[in-house]
Amino acid sequence: MNQTLEIPLANRDVARLELAIRDALRSLARPPLAEDPEPPAIHFTGASGQDFLGSGLSDLPSVSFSGSAGKFAFCGMDNCECTLEGDAGHFLGHSLSSGLLICQGSVSDGAGAMARGGLVAIYGNAGDRTAVSLRGADVLVRGSTGALAGLDMRQGTLIIGGSAGEGLGSGMRGGVIFLRGDAPKISSDIEEHRLREPDRLKLGLLLLKAGIKTTVGKEFRVFRPRAESA
Repeated sequence: MNQTLEIPLANRDVARLELAIRDALRSLARPPLAEDPEPPAIHFTGASGQDFLGSGLSDLPSVSFSGSAGKFAFCGMDNCECTLEGDAGHFLGHSLSSGLLICQGSVSDGAGAMARGGLVAIYGNAGDRTAVSLRGADVLVRGSTGALAGLDMRQGTLIIGGSAGEGLGSGMRGGVIFLRGDAPKISSDIEEHRLREPDRLKLGLLLLKAGIKTTVGKEFRVFRPRAESA
């Protein structure tokens, strides 16, 4: 079993967490992560609502944070597996490039905004404008979302395990939305499609990647931009 390296956040500059990781590895006489055959898991303790927590992290195997995050947490993350054990503020995972980001709590507005790749998985609820202007990433909310989920989506996947607020899919131009619960006043920009076997397979794989074990049945509804049906 790989070692877990714990690093207290304390008053560290959240924009320089990779430097803190390198310093901790040197103190343990461990090689750089890229050269370590069994790299340790990195766990930061004491997160307390800092804005931009984890933003810009790249090429890290496994990083977790105890506590909560503020606005723009993990913005621009690339090729990392990060877990936040608490809640997060606005724009979690904004402009995510690749990797896996798991939030075990709930988040405020704009989660996954403009994300280009990777998976943002939220175990709690999400606020308004979840996955706004999504550009290719996958966003999964185990609970419910606020208004305007999937606003101006261009590409990618939004999965909502609960209900969605008003205006689901407004301005949506590409991608797909899976909804398990109810949604009042669904936007006329999208329409419902039959859940096909490729949809079921995609859902199952994304849920599994997010660490959610469940059987995908016909309880999910599928929405795509209205133009795609032409």
